[in-house]
Amino acid sequence: MADRRADEEVPVEEDPLADGVAAGDEDAEGEGEDLFGDDMMNDYREQPELDQYDPDLIDDEAHEPMDVRSRLAAERAMEARDRAEGRAPRTPARSPPGTPAFRSRISAGLEASPTGSSAPGSDLGDATSARKRRRTLDGFAEDGADEIDAEDEDVPESYYDLTHEKLSDGVEIEKRLDQKIRLNFQQFLLKFTAEGQTVPKYPDMLRKMAEEHQAHLDVNFTHIQQWSAQLALWISDFPVQVLPILNETLMLEAARKFQTYQKLAEAGENELRVAIHSFPIKEPIRELCTRHISKLIHVNGVATKRSGVFNQVKRLWVRCAKCNFPSGPFEVAEERDLRPGSCIECQSKGPWRVDRQRTIYQNYQKISLQEAPSSVEPGKMPRSKEVILTGDQVDTVRPGDELMLTGIYRCLYDAATNARTCFPVYRTDIQSVHLSRKGDLKLIQISDDQQQQILELAKSPNIRERFIASMAPSIYGMWHVKSSIALSIMGGQQKICAGKHRIRGDINTLIVGDPGLAKSQFLKYVEQTFPRAVYTTGKGASAVGLTAAVTRDEHGHFCLEGGAMVLADDGICLIDEFDKMNDQDRTSLHEAMEQQSISISKAGIVATLQARCAVVAVANPTEGRYDPQRTFSQNVNLSDPILSRFDMLCVLRDESDPVQDERLADHVICSHIRSHPEATAEEKNKKPKAQQKSSHLTPIDQDLLKKYIVYARQRVFPKMTDVDGEKLASFYSEMRAEAFRSGGAPMTARHMDSLVRLAEANARLELRQHVNSKDIDNAIAIMLESFIQSQKHQVAEELRKKFRRYITQAAPLADQFMALLEKMFKEKTIQAQLSRPGQDIELDKVPVEMKDVLSEMQQADLDVEQGSSFMQTQRFLQNFRLEGETLYRVL
Repeated sequence: MADRRADEEVPVEEDPLADGVAAGDEDAEGEGEDLFGDDMMNDYREQPELDQYDPDLIDDEAHEPMDVRSRLAAERAMEARDRAEGRAPRTPARSPPGTPAFRSRISAGLEASPTGSSAPGSDLGDATSARKRRRTLDGFAEDGADEIDAEDEDVPESYYDLTHEKLSDGVEIEKRLDQKIRLNFQQFLLKFTAEGQTVPKYPDMLRKMAEEHQAHLDVNFTHIQQWSAQLALWISDFPVQVLPILNETLMLEAARKFQTYQKLAEAGENELRVAIHSFPIKEPIRELCTRHISKLIHVNGVATKRSGVFNQVKRLWVRCAKCNFPSGPFEVAEERDLRPGSCIECQSKGPWRVDRQRTIYQNYQKISLQEAPSSVEPGKMPRSKEVILTGDQVDTVRPGDELMLTGIYRCLYDAATNARTCFPVYRTDIQSVHLSRKGDLKLIQISDDQQQQILELAKSPNIRERFIASMAPSIYGMWHVKSSIALSIMGGQQKICAGKHRIRGDINTLIVGDPGLAKSQFLKYVEQTFPRAVYTTGKGASAVGLTAAVTRDEHGHFCLEGGAMVLADDGICLIDEFDKMNDQDRTSLHEAMEQQSISISKAGIVATLQARCAVVAVANPTEGRYDPQRTFSQNVNLSDPILSRFDMLCVLRDESDPVQDERLADHVICSHIRSHPEATAEEKNKKPKAQQKSSHLTPIDQDLLKKYIVYARQRVFPKMTDVDGEKLASFYSEMRAEAFRSGGAPMTARHMDSLVRLAEANARLELRQHVNSKDIDNAIAIMLESFIQSQKHQVAEELRKKFRRYITQAAPLADQFMALLEKMFKEKTIQAQLSRPGQDIELDKVPVEMKDVLSEMQQADLDVEQGSSFMQTQRFLQNFRLEGETLYRVL
């Protein structure tokens, strides 16, 4: 039988064995080989001095015929005896995965008992695992690694220590070293414990792999380095030789523990894949050269093109065209001929037919990986490299995805280039071992410890306030904008109605305000924090750039290219300078923002693309600054159809307030001190004065915040019941009446859906699977604040008084008292400045009488007793001081 073959791309429609048999070969077949020599009979001559046997070793007694079960039991007993005594086992040479020998090895590994006992009645049935560990390395059988079970995991380290072993490039790994590598990796899967942990890491990952029916196991290269530096070095330098051994070991281990993989292995399916990731050496695509060939590499880039999915021959079976006898399997390899030497049945050397029923194929796809534009040096064009995806990697990448790829840099013979250049030229590509997409929520793994931290954090009584305060901590104030962005990041729950009408769950937000109020900084923060976000500007984006375009590929065929909203599917699309877009371009967003789909009918292509993303847009007022004496539509040059598609509107006004301006300046200075590259440990912990006082809210660490967002989006799906349905209905009817009476932002039926989405986002923020009345109150308060901010100043104040009951139900009492006192001190400061123009006002000496405070509390429907209780809290004492019946600020 021909030698085994390694992977090679074989065209689907080509028959790799289509060549006929040469005439010379048929003549050679007819002559045959002479097996009889002149001295053949000398081998059978009598030699009395040698023909002597020990009678104790000869068994001439008659025995009953053995059945198959007894014979197998006897063979197992003899193999166990050989292994116990250190003798070489009677096992066939190693065969490729999927062959009958491979399946028999799996069966042997699965049938082996934990203690190594043989069949009942065997005198070796009571052998213990300690006796198995006395086997020598030279006689260590391949089946030995398969028989290590849960009770036999404590194998001495000397059995799999690779420190003094050597591996040469281009030389086939010898059987002894092959077995040692297998045992080393198997013990790694069973025993490796990460730093700071007490439980082995990979048994749990194997279980998760089986639960999710995956065909690969993600293995951290750093973990292998900590376990065996030599094995890690071989994986880096000889991945073509070592990785297939690790794949087969993983398959044997998975088949031993899980019935699903046992059936796959017995059926001869493709082995599992060990996906090595976190390779420490990153190489730019343009610096890949000959020294990287056949080595493991780690590159980053953007996927620009991808091919269709093809079937590649992985393991070939053929049949003789004369006698129809099957031959195989043959591992496909680019440097080997796939034809067997001769037919086992009729000794014919061809022709051959491919047995397409037994031949095993694997999925095969090509993508183009291009350098990220940000990493290209000025004046140079980005370079790209072809990447090969196989197995379960196909269709996991879309054009536009930013990839972190670990693979094998391969050198392949290119006949077309050779014919054109008339001298040997080889092309190169990358065989993918592991790839991860930046911003894919489904691929982000959360460990058990992180999950425990997240659940503990969700139990905090003020988790909502802490979460909102942790949004863009470098930006001072702007609570309403941070609340809106936090709810957009969390999102609601999408629904499909009985008539197959789909209601979006993503929350769209529009931020309008004066220049210099960190509007674009909010978008950049979301881009860095949210796993999948696409940033674009309205001035530099066209309608097709935001939605989709029909272009011609390199072969001249029409193809679709997704825009920013398509690339942001299952994420957030961030649009800066939204007001600078043309009206025609903004019109193209209508379908994408509400139906969350993009319909294309151009150049014979009729398709619908998914754009299930939230939109966070930023715009500037038409006159440069927002005029509170004009309505929202007069300040912003946006049409009512596009405004009605935004769930929340945020208006930022740059107003003069001496106290707030001083705090803002202190916040900015401290931020610069902390962010300096040469800042000391003390300077990095420097906090502004306002933050030192605000001890009631502890911000969440940004790394934990990112995991919190991923956990909430993956596992929390709030459900809306009939909680306070009447309150929502009455609020909507009142708001709609006010919208028609006073103008401002349009209030449509879409905003009823928005209320439900906001309530679900509030519940998801606290990791609750149901919506309660508190979530309804918070949603109403945010919607009301958005509506009030879009009104004229005078109308807005009237609306605040009219709808005060909705605001008081949502905001904490402490925040209401603080807002009331801040407002009163601001008014008193303005009065003092007007009464003494040109003089400096000492803010800490501006008085507010307690009788005025009580009067304002009664007008705002606040409980006086609760106000007295608030004046005893630490938060009040840090910001104000009471001297008799007069209240002063503490700066």
